[in-house]
Amino acid sequence: MPLPFKIEQTGPTTLTMTRGLSAPPAKVWRAHTEPELVMKWMGMGPYPIVKADIDLKVGGGFRYEWQTPEGGIMAVNGEYLDLSAPHRIVHTEIFDEDWTDGKTTVTSSFEAVEAGTRVTLEMKYRSEEGLQMALQSGASEGVQATYDQLADLLVAA
Repeated sequence: MPLPFKIEQTGPTTLTMTRGLSAPPAKVWRAHTEPELVMKWMGMGPYPIVKADIDLKVGGGFRYEWQTPEGGIMAVNGEYLDLSAPHRIVHTEIFDEDWTDGKTTVTSSFEAVEAGTRVTLEMKYRSEEGLQMALQSGASEGVQATYDQLADLLVAA
């Protein structure tokens, strides 16, 4: 693995996650923006992804849904604020059951490096409380698990 998963608090309301992937930025971009590819890596263990709708344009949006172990649906949606293929996506996101004190702004950067791509996710929460709520929810473990699956998908593709 070119760069292991890392998460750190980089400001009072900001978390930054990094992960290396053995694929060029264009492939990583596609895996984040094409519903059929998102469906292959974004689910995890007891939370399989069951829906990935993407309207890939500034002002467009997305909605992802996961089946919960209890049989319900956990869902997130957001709006695209900036798209610079294949290097940068900026979007808002909020889960239907909000556990992060409002909308979060996420900047995903895909930087070409010798080993493939360095993915950097910068998550800006509305408040310090929202950031702490996200950390306590297990979100970082979920992101790590799904990015491990993405790494496997990119190697197999």
